Amino acid sequence: MERDLPALWRSPEWRADIESWLLPALAGAGRTVTGPVVQDRVRFWSTVLHVETDAGRVWVKENAPSQAFEAALVDAVEGIVPGLCAPLVAVDTERGWLATADLGLPLWHDETPPPVDDWVAVTEGYAMAQRTLADHADAVLAAGVPRFPEAPDAVVRWVTDLIEQLRALPADDPRRPTEAESALVDDGLERIHDAAAALASSGMPSTLQHNDLHLGNAFRRPGGGMTYIDLGDAVWAHPLTTLRIPMWTVRFRFDLAQDDVGVVRVLDAGLGPWTDRWDRETLVALQPAADRISCLHRAESWARLQADVPRRVVDEDFLRSPIEWVVDAAAPDPYLSGIPR
Repeated sequence: MERDLPALWRSPEWRADIESWLLPALAGAGRTVTGPVVQDRVRFWSTVLHVETDAGRVWVKENAPSQAFEAALVDAVEGIVPGLCAPLVAVDTERGWLATADLGLPLWHDETPPPVDDWVAVTEGYAMAQRTLADHADAVLAAGVPRFPEAPDAVVRWVTDLIEQLRALPADDPRRPTEAESALVDDGLERIHDAAAALASSGMPSTLQHNDLHLGNAFRRPGGGMTYIDLGDAVWAHPLTTLRIPMWTVRFRFDLAQDDVGVVRVLDAGLGPWTDRWDRETLVALQPAADRISCLHRAESWARLQADVPRRVVDEDFLRSPIEWVVDAAAPDPYLSGIPR
């Protein structure tokens, strides 16, 4: 059901509701509040607040309904891969409320992109966790994580269903595909089918696809290793689809070719945890297919978020995200797709 979530999250009634949960929860966790609850951000997909305590800052988050599973997911993941997510202080899985300990600054916190070494470490750390999480499908899926289709025909049907919904929008709705975009998607359905088929026949298990794996969502733990936040975009899917965002970001930010040593290092970091069962050559050959299908995962995330709210509250910059990502997935080369973003 569509609701004006930004208006809800700015309302005194909602603030009173979440504080009536948060403050006793912090006391129950042995923390004394030393400052007011401050609302840092309201977007159409989530709101984030913080509060100072005698044991450090605590961050509080509520997602839009389609991504409210993040609270239960973080709770489940902590029991499987301790330390992978920000330390839990309190959680209400029914209402999707999540309170976590402050981790300081993420690896990417200003306009300067972090060095390739950091991208390698973050990619490798998450891939190692994916290998473990693949063996815990029941627990992860029980948290409410969407399972993206795997069978090639089902993936194509997902695309055509979304395009049909978007084409049915009024002619003046900016989310509606243009004739050129519709033609590009129609032309690329076979490419999408073949990519899905390659992944489905690879024998690799599905696992937790972060779906927004960049260094603004990653922190270096004091004792070593990486911690990750913002799992609301996640889907249960082929593991190699997670690599597209770090690899493409490195390519774009440093203006690197696909075969540049830096890009290859990031790729190898993500492949490494799987090379005991699949040789590197086989995994490298799968990556173009994984990149293509990963674009659909981004479309899925934006589409479900836009379905949560009225069109008028969606930021203009994101209104066309679902169709743009589908066009990328269908393009001859998704990285060089003509849709500007």
